[in-house]
Amino acid sequence: MSELKFRMAAKTDVGLERSNNEDNFQVSANLEESPMRWINNQEYSLGRKGALLVVADGMGGMNAGEVASDIAIKTVREMFSPDKITDEIVKTRFTIEKFMKGVVIEADKRIKEYAKEHPDSRGMGTTIVIGWLFDGNLYVTWCGDSRAYIYNPSTGLFQISKDHSYVQQLVDKGKISKEDAFDFPDSNIITRSLSDATPKAVPDCLLKPQPLCDGDIIMLCSDGLNGMIRDNEIEAVIEQNQDNMTNCVDALIHAALEAAGADNCTVALCQIISGGAKSEQGRIPVFNSKPQFTEPINNNSSGKKKTSLWMIVAVLLLAILSCIAIFIVKGNPFADPEKSEIEQFKDTVDKHKEDVPSEIVENESEDKSDGGEVTEDDEKDDTTNDNINDNVKVSKDKKDDKKDDKPTKKDKDKFKKDKEKEYEETDTGLGFKLTPIQVPEDEEEWTP
Repeated sequence: MSELKFRMAAKTDVGLERSNNEDNFQVSANLEESPMRWINNQEYSLGRKGALLVVADGMGGMNAGEVASDIAIKTVREMFSPDKITDEIVKTRFTIEKFMKGVVIEADKRIKEYAKEHPDSRGMGTTIVIGWLFDGNLYVTWCGDSRAYIYNPSTGLFQISKDHSYVQQLVDKGKISKEDAFDFPDSNIITRSLSDATPKAVPDCLLKPQPLCDGDIIMLCSDGLNGMIRDNEIEAVIEQNQDNMTNCVDALIHAALEAAGADNCTVALCQIISGGAKSEQGRIPVFNSKPQFTEPINNNSSGKKKTSLWMIVAVLLLAILSCIAIFIVKGNPFADPEKSEIEQFKDTVDKHKEDVPSEIVENESEDKSDGGEVTEDDEKDDTTNDNINDNVKVSKDKKDDKKDDKPTKKDKDKFKKDKEKEYEETDTGLGFKLTPIQVPEDEEEWTP
């Protein structure tokens, strides 16, 4: 690649409504020189350590935002001094990006320290965007909504940074279109800045460096420009003034003042004259293309993912309620349909008997053999237990007999009469007597 030639220009304006200018900027045509300097529209060759453009947009009121942006610019000047740009820093694109992020983080740290020492300036902050032309590429780091653009006659104007702002988040989510974002309320709300509430600044870098192409006009600006006129209007102004960078800067600021001029406006330009690559349409960042518009922000309906999730939850809930309803109406679906309710209840009781811990039985045996005094209640309990054991033994014997001998009709009649007499004489102690069992006479396989 041949020697890269370029020219630069930069300017700031207080605007029509502000009493002070909280914007600040720095341009350097050759980072091997100190202090940093440039001359508008003069032609330069890209040096071994490159060239630099910086724009900072301060905020926080009188004597606060101006201080924050000034601290940020001074930090950049110091960190980009010739002795600080070492071979280790420019070794790879990753070391370059790490260094540039470190510069922003250091500026954030110094602003916060100043605010602690000067209580009257608390709440101040600033955005920042840095463009470093180095070894045929453009590296950009930013924090906030100050922007970086590239204009080329073959591709037009496209934004290469992405705002850290509330409105940009709505665009990313498809809630509003990029065209609607310009007029959207609360467009001044930013989500990141230097000296915000985070422990340290969180800057961003380009996904990959932009190659410097012949005809490129790199533009860094505060929102006093892109917040006053739309991108297509900015593109038209640059196209008409691309032969002279000084005139181009003046024309852009004038257009912003004519539109509204409600904010400070700062613009820094760098045009690649020769020695660069060929510009191609594919270099435009993906995020700059029009997002797929889904629905207005005021629409109460949700996206497809949210709708699908709610449908799944509703179906599962309906299935659970259906199972509960079936269980209540038709009873336990897992019960044996061939067994009567009495037999099923008996099975449940027997199951619970099996679940009784063996320790309880052992403890009862120990209580009876502990040699203690036997009370009247104990005697009653023993009598009751003996009766229960006798009944259990009799039932067991009957059950064993049933296996060997099939009962005759005479046995059935006798058993029926005995049971009826037994229930008639049995007093429950609750004010009523048990009702005799109604034994079916036509049951062929009935057994006592």
